Amino acid sequence: MRHWLVIAALLGGPNFAWADGPSCNTHKEFSAVDISQPVTTITTKSGKSGVEAFKVIGVRTIARYYDWITDETTCKTLFPAESDALIKAGFSILTIFQHENSDPETFLDKSRGARDAREALKIAAANGQPANSAIYFAVDGVDQAIKDSVFEWRVNKGQAVQAARKKRLLKADPSFRKHIKFYERFRHYHKAKFGKQAEAVTERDIIPYVDHYFRELNRVMKADGRYRIGGYGSGMACEHLLKNKLVEFCWLAMSTGWPRSKEFLSSGRWSLVQQRTTFCKAWQFNGRERARFDFNRMKGGNIGQWNKKGKVTAAAGLPAKCKPSW
Repeated sequence: MRHWLVIAALLGGPNFAWADGPSCNTHKEFSAVDISQPVTTITTKSGKSGVEAFKVIGVRTIARYYDWITDETTCKTLFPAESDALIKAGFSILTIFQHENSDPETFLDKSRGARDAREALKIAAANGQPANSAIYFAVDGVDQAIKDSVFEWRVNKGQAVQAARKKRLLKADPSFRKHIKFYERFRHYHKAKFGKQAEAVTERDIIPYVDHYFRELNRVMKADGRYRIGGYGSGMACEHLLKNKLVEFCWLAMSTGWPRSKEFLSSGRWSLVQQRTTFCKAWQFNGRERARFDFNRMKGGNIGQWNKKGKVTAAAGLPAKCKPSW
């Protein structure tokens, strides 16, 4: 859950370095992690399991993801066997729903908030997530994505990204492919969705769509009545969601350059603050890929985490095993 756009590369700089996060050791100020692969697939060179390894470095809460349920549901998603293992090992679990939530068009689709809420409820029930815990929903930098698209519009004078620039961006980091895709779509929808010329669009113009998304998911979640609601994103997104009582908790994303993130961090209104990604050289996912996760500064008290299961209801369509993404 990170934003890879680096302004040096956007401006045409030939190289940049992505700074790693905290070391793969104990940090008293960071008792929580979020991770996009099953903890149960981690092994270390010293022979520890992922559960054992996280205990050794003092982690007490593990945040895992919910996603749409399909036969292609990947291992980014928390499956019941993993939540069983985490609870048995004494961890608390925090859950966050994310399905293409870094794409502005997710929020431009007025039906998505309700659909995402329904999908989250199904997989929460499959995991036995107990009532009165929280499900967080991601707003993964869409405000910054709009700002970046406006920048790209100016660089390219409203035309498609020039071949030489595209080559330079992708050489700097292949994940710029997403930025290019978002910009190309922005070229076609900006006037219909925002009612203004591209140069006049700002990051705030996506916020009414984020607002609608959360009002729709609130409608579904509150009708269900089991879970509290959290948000994840920039300082701008968190400020809006909390001010309008659309979430009870807000989790500040790691990208301090996103709109108003520094101000929101200073306000102390956050429930968690995500750190830059930690890479563990001696840990591997499924024996193939170097393990990585994000440490988080977490406020004391209950912010929606859970350490025991409630009623389990099988989710129609959920495969027996997740689809490996490694």
